[in-house]
Amino acid sequence: MTLVGVLAILLCAALAMVARHIRRFRGVMLEQLAACRRADYEGQLKIAERFRVNGSRPPTYLFFRGLACLQLGRLEEAERLLREVLPRLPNPVLQMASIYGLGQVLMERGLYDDAVACFETCIEELPGRGSGFGYCGMAEVRLRRGTQDEAALEAARRSVEANRTRPVRRGELSAEERALQLSVSLGFLAWALARNAAAPAQVEAALTEAFALCGQSRKPGLSRIHYCAGQAYSALGNSSESARHFRSAIEADPVGVYGRLARAANCTTG
Repeated sequence: MTLVGVLAILLCAALAMVARHIRRFRGVMLEQLAACRRADYEGQLKIAERFRVNGSRPPTYLFFRGLACLQLGRLEEAERLLREVLPRLPNPVLQMASIYGLGQVLMERGLYDDAVACFETCIEELPGRGSGFGYCGMAEVRLRRGTQDEAALEAARRSVEANRTRPVRRGELSAEERALQLSVSLGFLAWALARNAAAPAQVEAALTEAFALCGQSRKPGLSRIHYCAGQAYSALGNSSESARHFRSAIEADPVGVYGRLARAANCTTG
């Protein structure tokens, strides 16, 4: 056999190995996303281990483990993982998602100024891709603080506008993911409208669109919108609807961030 023939065989073997690796990676990614959608965060942790090779800590492992730890309330570990992954992400979409996730972790820890800095980074450094996420985070921080209702409403409106009007481009968030992000922005818009004494019809219109866009299968997003709805109806003085939505947030995602927040809010208001 000639040298060229040997090289051709080696090249074919190498390409086959790369193809198998790509198929395996894609399979793990799909399993990871499916676990996230059904709010199986312990499952996410187990699946994330399959990104590792010989004890390595690749960006995909750090990113998905960090987000799962956030949902499970393991906030110090989540912060450490997301800070570790940030310098290693060449993809701007994953970079933006990691910065936003870190902002959420810091918000859960009560470090609101640090969380705001993360959300501002999403807006300033990734204005096209990150503004919808960044303004959504800004709205949530201000609503949780309860001292900047008008600023929260402005941020929520900007988040809705960014998520509604930006076209879907190759390599960015899919149309489905964009719809989910818009639904979350509309949830915070409803909460902000209620806190600014808007008419109940305006609040309900935002919530109706939010729930329609989210659907029932994405449990963390559904829980988040129900939590926003519970807060919105509480601000409107409708305690029965508020309690109903808080219960729905808990049912959709009992162990995640917004299930825990809804449980605490329901105890306070109920």
